Amino acid sequence: MSLNPRTARLIAEARDLSLHYGMRALPTPACSALGAWFGIRLGQRGHPAADARARALLRRLRPDLATDPVALEDSIQTLWRHVGRTYAEFAAIERIAEEGRTIVNGSDHLNNAYADDRPLILCFFHLGNWEVLGQQIARHPLINQGRPFSALVMPPANRAHALIAARRRASLPVNLIPMGRNVWHTVAETLRKPRGIVWLAGDEVVNGQVSAPHFGRPPRTDGNLGKMVRLAAATGARILPIYNERIGPSRFCSHILPILDMPRGRLTPADIQAEVMRIDALFEPIVRRLITQWYMAIEFGGDTEPARSPAPDLKST
Repeated sequence: MSLNPRTARLIAEARDLSLHYGMRALPTPACSALGAWFGIRLGQRGHPAADARARALLRRLRPDLATDPVALEDSIQTLWRHVGRTYAEFAAIERIAEEGRTIVNGSDHLNNAYADDRPLILCFFHLGNWEVLGQQIARHPLINQGRPFSALVMPPANRAHALIAARRRASLPVNLIPMGRNVWHTVAETLRKPRGIVWLAGDEVVNGQVSAPHFGRPPRTDGNLGKMVRLAAATGARILPIYNERIGPSRFCSHILPILDMPRGRLTPADIQAEVMRIDALFEPIVRRLITQWYMAIEFGGDTEPARSPAPDLKST
């Protein structure tokens, strides 16, 4: 007898909570390895539409893979194992840095940005384990409860995943702003406060499409990169590009790039587009290099793609 949708959802949520708290009892490497296994069994096999999107993107960005089915399959499985690891590592997120599993490349850029009282936009892409990056930048010695620090988040539809994300981030000195009405007004308010900081993703889905990098698509300014440029122009904020890279099964390097000064005042559409593409040009080669570590590869679709089924509900920021 088949279960009704509500019962099936409750069972799935109970399963996910049990898995999460069970994995918290595991050593970090074992927790991550189990996630890699789930990435194939539950992620790739359970989401064929997302798998097809990722394959199409890899063929587009890596033409050599289009003629080498074995190499393509290896790359796809690497991506799904990474997605699974990222999800599972939420269970160990607080202790990853404590165990010496993280390094920072470009720490002087972060130190200088935080030592400056001007408002700051931390622009990241969903590379590596971005939650590890969040832990590092939010626990920096120059960050304290007196400095306004907000992060825009998209709570997962799965209630178990939303609860897990909220609990794991609860210890950080960050005001989490869920997507909703007037959210950008709230973000702007943070940047207008003395020393305000916001944490924003540059590669979010807008109108059914991953907005950045553009990868040769027509420029668009309705995504988060466009909003960052407009916020910077209105508040005087600077933009600090940052991203995370997996350098081992459960080891990471967070990269802090040189800060970007943005023009102030009223910008023309051409000005906004130029600044958006400047940020895009910075991240595109990074995403290409780390394509099997980019979560949004399983969400990326063509510009003319019709409405599609959602990717796995693993990402929450």
